[in-house]
Amino acid sequence: MEEATLIARFLGAPVSEVLSHAGVALDTEGIPTRILLAATIGEDGVIERLMQPKPLPQGVIDRAKAAIHVGGNSSVIAAQVRASSGPLAPWDDAVVLFGYTESVEPAAIGALSVCRLHEGTQMIAKIERARKTGEARVVTFTNETREVVLQTATPVLAVLP
Repeated sequence: MEEATLIARFLGAPVSEVLSHAGVALDTEGIPTRILLAATIGEDGVIERLMQPKPLPQGVIDRAKAAIHVGGNSSVIAAQVRASSGPLAPWDDAVVLFGYTESVEPAAIGALSVCRLHEGTQMIAKIERARKTGEARVVTFTNETREVVLQTATPVLAVLP
């Protein structure tokens, strides 16, 4: 916020405008809400982290805020689908929003979720069942049913075309 204030003073522009151009939206209480594009989702549903997260355009942030509740304390992550063929092709260029988690959230079971497997792979899949020990059955976008060990899982909040 200090840096944004200095830039705004230098440019003679409102701080909100500087934040908007930086990909930061303000919630109703004036608290910055930042949704960063932090990953891509490939044709097979596997998620790859970007080396450097990027701010989303303000229009996408506005659509995200309309689709889900995004508060100042919320940690929402965005991943862009990059699939020119395969089952995810209709979602090509869509932005998938999900929350940050360090556990397997109960709401993820039975839902389309972002899953981090014990071996480190991160993927988008539907969790059919899961045990407290992490063993789970998931259905991937390639319609493959797999038995996996989950490290984390969080439901998809929204898909923005």
